Amino acid sequence: MYAVTIEHSGMDDLRYVCETPGELRNVIWGLAHAQGHTIGSDREGELIAEVGTLRSRADIHGTGRLDVHAVTVKVEPVDASAYACEGHAGEDAVLLGGPEFCDGRCKPRRKFGREDLIDLSLALDDADLDESGGCGPCGLEAGQMCADCGRCNCDRHDSCKRPTAAN
Repeated sequence: MYAVTIEHSGMDDLRYVCETPGELRNVIWGLAHAQGHTIGSDREGELIAEVGTLRSRADIHGTGRLDVHAVTVKVEPVDASAYACEGHAGEDAVLLGGPEFCDGRCKPRRKFGREDLIDLSLALDDADLDESGGCGPCGLEAGQMCADCGRCNCDRHDSCKRPTAAN
């Protein structure tokens, strides 16, 4: 099992867990696709080898890193019990003496799924806008800010003067 951290300078780190090498490969594939890069059949074997090398680095050195275009993936091997949560063990947990709800001792990380790929694509797009002087939450590029104050749509513009149409 691997703890996976997706790092990008313009956004908070995203954390996932991968139980199999295939799940880790799906994260790497997803990162490439989220950044607008497709993995053609000519590059597929090379990428599988890169993911294998990433896993080997993590297993041998404790941490492996792989740059996937503008994003860095950090992989660390973890014991599955480190991410187990007795409070989430189901209805029988209470009957067996465990807590009814999570007591905060667990370190939950979820698996990387299709919804995460969509969220990641949007977060990377927002980060790119922010880095270029725009505003990710508004979706505005640098040249689309308010003509009067230069601020984005996150701010109120009650006092801004609107350009008048020339007659």
